[in-house]
Amino acid sequence: MGSATGMNIFDADQSFNSVSEIYAILRNRIALLEYSPGTKLSENTLAAEFGISRTPLRKVLQRLEFEHLLVRSQGSYTTVTEVDARTLSQIYEVRMVLAENLYRFIDLPIPASTIHSLQRLVEESEQLQSNHNIHLLGRIHRDAEEALAAAISNIRAREIIENLYFEIGRIWLSCVPKLDWKEEVELLSSELRELIAVLQRGDLRGFGFRRRNQAAMAFERIFKVISRGEPQCD
Repeated sequence: MGSATGMNIFDADQSFNSVSEIYAILRNRIALLEYSPGTKLSENTLAAEFGISRTPLRKVLQRLEFEHLLVRSQGSYTTVTEVDARTLSQIYEVRMVLAENLYRFIDLPIPASTIHSLQRLVEESEQLQSNHNIHLLGRIHRDAEEALAAAISNIRAREIIENLYFEIGRIWLSCVPKLDWKEEVELLSSELRELIAVLQRGDLRGFGFRRRNQAAMAFERIFKVISRGEPQCD
């Protein structure tokens, strides 16, 4: 990712590791709704929490802003972005096109670690039938996306797909309270099982086809909530 000067914002200095870790922490907080859409973040508060100056923190915030997860506000505040129906539609359109062409970016054989990770997540998702834990649902969903992204050999394609997920995965999660919990849990489990089956067969076109259909179904469910003009998160 480049800054306004065209240089990598993660310069090779002593703060590189801490900056990368803080970036991952803040991105996950946004993804799992610890920072819901519209939340204002204070640079001073975050700098104090992580024990760093505002200069390296701003590198993190700049990258998250570049990825459309944050927007700069006046003063020392940054706001977690919201996604309207039009933007949601555009992002899902891109996701579905990419899904159809995933076979171009994945090499066979599929790593055993990818299959094992997905199988573990199926087992974890079964806990959600009796455990109405939206944070756990979001974490399983995020981990599944990361496991699937790890199988993509084209690094640029992987980055784009991951960034699109983090931009709108949180919007799906914020809509879950307005959707049918049991249905969402069952869909997640069945979708993971379908993907495991096609990946084990090495059917990359089938994998892309299912990813596209799953994205289309998710968009339809989310759009019904967003288009009603309801808040994105309770």
